[in-house]
Amino acid sequence: MDEGTREVKVGTEVVTTAGKAFEEIAVLVANVSEQVKEISAAMQQMAGGSQQIVASVKEIDGLSKAAVGQAQTVSAATEEQSASMQEIASSSQSLAKLAQDLQTAVSQFKV
Repeated sequence: MDEGTREVKVGTEVVTTAGKAFEEIAVLVANVSEQVKEISAAMQQMAGGSQQIVASVKEIDGLSKAAVGQAQTVSAATEEQSASMQEIASSSQSLAKLAQDLQTAVSQFKV
């Protein structure tokens, strides 16, 4: 009978130890679950931040393209103005030559 009592006592101790182990496992599982939730929340925040960065980069790209287009327009207008100025300078020189020729022709006449 003592042996049966001892076996029951040992069995009880094993069950108690197993119960404590399961309690510790349950606590650890709860901790891991909480950590997974925190990691998930952090990943969602990072994903949101990434989307904002992508949107900002797209906006900057659009602004850059618009600036390039405007710079090309300004460059074309500047080239046109330069060509016009060259035409005006050439016309001025032609008019000056014509005026000089006219003055020479008029100086030949005496009144």
